[in-house]
Amino acid sequence: MMTTYDDKTEGIVASGRQFVMPVCKECDDVTFKASYIVLSNLRCNGKITALFDLIVLGNVEANEIDVKGRFVCLGNCAVIGSIIVQNEIWANDLRASSIEARDRIIAHEIDGDIIIADGSIIVGKTLAVEKLVKSGKNILCGETAYGAGRVAAKIIITGEPLDLDDGEEAVESPYLYQSIATQPQSTQGDVAPTIVDDLISYGESEYAQSGEFTGYLDYLTSMIFDSESKAKFFRWKEVLSEAVAARQSGIGGYLNIAIIIWLVEIAYSDYFKNWAAVDDVFDAFETHFKG
Repeated sequence: MMTTYDDKTEGIVASGRQFVMPVCKECDDVTFKASYIVLSNLRCNGKITALFDLIVLGNVEANEIDVKGRFVCLGNCAVIGSIIVQNEIWANDLRASSIEARDRIIAHEIDGDIIIADGSIIVGKTLAVEKLVKSGKNILCGETAYGAGRVAAKIIITGEPLDLDDGEEAVESPYLYQSIATQPQSTQGDVAPTIVDDLISYGESEYAQSGEFTGYLDYLTSMIFDSESKAKFFRWKEVLSEAVAARQSGIGGYLNIAIIIWLVEIAYSDYFKNWAAVDDVFDAFETHFKG
């Protein structure tokens, strides 16, 4: 049986261009015909189809997922078959036979047979791959990648040495692989992590204790020259400024739930990993929307 949710579904709340659903009942196949934010778990015995963005604050379980916009799962996402997303994927724990995104993939852990992203693949801890993981840009693992598969990206950086069956031979030539743990001799890719580490350390010593994120982000913008990073830091400053202002004026009436997605990106980034002030802001908004 097919279940359909659109802009006329009873019980939903409009939030900007998105619709908020407090609870989503378990179903066979489900189609979202508008951008939806689901505040509960989303379980489907068949296929989940979303014609626009789909954001789930709980866990997701399904046989297949096909999202035409952005897919965000703040819980764990377990899919038997394929996940195909036309924009970016955000998840805590992401597991599927096949995972494909036209933009970046960001998750705490990823486990799949085939994982392909046109953008970067960023994994907080481990990346498990049985056949192939391929990024059109870079792959960054906080710990390591393991399994029987192969890895391909412009630059591959892991916190610990690769644990793939074929070792470093699993990295497809001519791509560059670097393990931060082994501290290899000078290569073209060594300078970026070193600079970033220095910037993070400076930020923690000069700005973190006072919570002065504006000065810190301005400093990062002045020290990093690629346009993508500059745009990201500018957006982070806007988001944090809005969040702090909303919290000071009274968070109770704040309805733009999409801000929590940006706060996840900021709070879980290396740039703010030891910032208690940013963690407090994120915790406040997470508690607010869960309530």
